[in-house]
Amino acid sequence: MPKSSRVWLPLRFKITIPYLVLAFVLAMGVSYIVTRLMFDTTEERFHNQLVEAGKLGAEWMVREESRLLETLRMLAFTEELGEAIQRGDANRIRELAYPVVTNQGEEAVEILDSSGHLLLSLHHRTGGNVEDYEFSQEPWTAFETHAFVQKVFNQYLDNLGDKYAGVIRSEQQGYFYVTGPVYHNGNLVGVILVGKTLDSIANQVRQETLTQVTLYDFDGQPMKSTFYNPQQFVPETAAEVIDHQNTTSNVRSLEVANIEYSEILGPWEVRSGLDLGLIGISLPETFLVHASSVTRLQILLYATIALLMITLMGMALANNISRPISTLVKASTKVAKGDLTTKVKPVGKDEVTILTESFNTMVENLRNSRLEILEAYDSTLFGWAKALELRDKETEGHAVRVANMTMRLAQSIGIQNGQLIHIRRGAMLHDIGKMGIPDDILLKPDSLTDAEWDIMRNHPIYAYDMLSKISYLRPALDIPLYHHERWDGSGYPRGLKGEQIPLAARIFAVVDVWDALRSDRPYRLRWPEAKVRDYLIKNRGILFDPKVVTAFISMLDDSDKQTVQR
Repeated sequence: MPKSSRVWLPLRFKITIPYLVLAFVLAMGVSYIVTRLMFDTTEERFHNQLVEAGKLGAEWMVREESRLLETLRMLAFTEELGEAIQRGDANRIRELAYPVVTNQGEEAVEILDSSGHLLLSLHHRTGGNVEDYEFSQEPWTAFETHAFVQKVFNQYLDNLGDKYAGVIRSEQQGYFYVTGPVYHNGNLVGVILVGKTLDSIANQVRQETLTQVTLYDFDGQPMKSTFYNPQQFVPETAAEVIDHQNTTSNVRSLEVANIEYSEILGPWEVRSGLDLGLIGISLPETFLVHASSVTRLQILLYATIALLMITLMGMALANNISRPISTLVKASTKVAKGDLTTKVKPVGKDEVTILTESFNTMVENLRNSRLEILEAYDSTLFGWAKALELRDKETEGHAVRVANMTMRLAQSIGIQNGQLIHIRRGAMLHDIGKMGIPDDILLKPDSLTDAEWDIMRNHPIYAYDMLSKISYLRPALDIPLYHHERWDGSGYPRGLKGEQIPLAARIFAVVDVWDALRSDRPYRLRWPEAKVRDYLIKNRGILFDPKVVTAFISMLDDSDKQTVQR
């Protein structure tokens, strides 16, 4: 289990610090407002606000163009769309394009073939639902004649790739389009235009900046505006804005509905750096009133009181919440270390109390679940051992007997409870690898040939292959894999020698031979108890660990004495 990281920032600080930061920000914000009221002129404040609104409008244009490009790429790489365009299959194009267009919420998409013929037009119905689109194959303009579309047909590449943007206008409406190619098998098969109405662009920029927005062409004529009656300007002004876009802010005054506005003008740029026209951001020329010295003093006093109250409230709240949670943290640490007897006394009647009660219930359920899982594990192992016994009649009851005896011997040697669990599991499954031995060898009543013994000696490897993939059985693999290793190195499968053999396997090897010799087999009768003990003693330091044999004989003697006393 990984070690939990040490708490270096207590919960009370985590709660208090945000309050302090909030208080600090509040104080700085009030100070900033007071400073602006004291030192900025009305004209400077208004101009800064206007410039900021202009930047927001330009940034929104960039984001919207990027979003349209994303939809264009999704359509261009839609599977089978290129093939459908090449065939001129409008119905299939509609099936493929409609889900993408609907999901992206686009207003207009035009799909042309390689000759510029319109295959399908998808336009969102004004005022309709999200999925409400009108489909047409009748072009409302000659798309292929526009310069930015021709670049795509001519497969022209600039430093940003093969996609371009432009404005196409009709008497009723104007659209801003991004366009790019569609390829199939390496050949240009069509062109896609993804667009948005100028009306939507103007209204959405207005929502973003809280200003009035007007889109102009290079002649100073409004293409679309949120003003009811927008005002044009002379082409010379447009040229001046374009020429000085990076050096000065171009602001003009205009009057709309008897309200004086200031409008900042800037270029409407697309990703390639091309200017499509100009965008105007307008604000009414309202004036702010300077605060008096008394007002400034009151603001400073209120800010100080708010800072103090927030800090005290944060500290009180932190202490109130952190105390019971700290208790829960300590209890959780005990549970994480395996102590499922831990309980926390609920205090109070709030959410933390409910959390405490839920924690206690969780720990109790974990304890019960662990017991159930352990029982299920043991039942499963017993079933596997029983399945092997049903196949190999001569070993009936052997697995349970040697498992119990091995546990007793391991305890007498001083092995602790945690390791005993794995020893018992390994003993129960020590011969599970024989499931992989063919019947004609495993069940053969006569002695095995050398070749058959070679196959039989693979059963520890088979056991390892079967059990190593089960995580909770990996600690129990020593016995199934090494119980046929011998102290003098004559065993199998690895030929380990002496203490190279894991202790659990050395313990089990003694018990396994003891039980096997005391049982009838087809090729011999059981040995008397005394003969079995003599065999174990004679093979100390040869086949078996001498210390283990000594401990086992001593344990048997103690058992005999207890039996006599009874």
